[in-house]
Amino acid sequence: MGKRLRGVDVPRVSGHNGPVTLPFDVSEANGRAAQVWDGLDEAWREAFRQGWDAVRSGNIGVGACASTVDGEIIHAARNRINDQDGPHGEIFGSSLAHAEMNVLARLGFRQHRNLVLTTTLQPCLQCAGAIRLARIGTVRIAGHDAYWDGYHDFAKLAPREAQRGRRAERIGPRGDELGVFGLLISRFRLGNPRLVDGFDRSLRALGEGPVLDFAYELEDGGVLDDLLGMEVNEAIAEVWPRLQALSATWS
Repeated sequence: MGKRLRGVDVPRVSGHNGPVTLPFDVSEANGRAAQVWDGLDEAWREAFRQGWDAVRSGNIGVGACASTVDGEIIHAARNRINDQDGPHGEIFGSSLAHAEMNVLARLGFRQHRNLVLTTTLQPCLQCAGAIRLARIGTVRIAGHDAYWDGYHDFAKLAPREAQRGRRAERIGPRGDELGVFGLLISRFRLGNPRLVDGFDRSLRALGEGPVLDFAYELEDGGVLDDLLGMEVNEAIAEVWPRLQALSATWS
């Protein structure tokens, strides 16, 4: 992997019972990160690539991918809220331009059934609504976004929704290092002006303080710039010890 980046290689975070420090070996961390990445199916890997590209392009770091049940990728997309242009059929430069929305916008009307939607972050209310209206059979989620907990449950809105026999199966959020990474890349102030306009306080009240602190540390120390020069799996390996420590406090 080359040099170790500043501020990344100390697996120490603040847990519920105070600071947590885990045993750390560089080669072991790199090996474990590579093992986990290699064990992912291609839809997961593509969703993370899309999320990383979103960060690189100055957007909120969220990526998503629609695939068939046997793994064929139909379309993958990323957050484009700050972009001035984008692929045909996708949304950009708007609060609507979320990763899941851009995946769903490219799916032909009634052309697919029971698709698997893989996303790096728990869908917001807007995206949950779009998923409800699409022919999505399964939603797989990496990062746990506590701000949007429960917003996918439309059964509470009306009796007809409560009586629906078929709802999308939800898998996740992930409770491992990749789940933390999915949340982390969405919490850089780069591309997310809400974090400097008061949203930070709301997220900290929900317990996201350690992840926010790590995201800001990477930005303020210049480490994020170095990470963005890497492929997403390489960046994951570089921050693996901290992801491991953070996931341990939430397990």
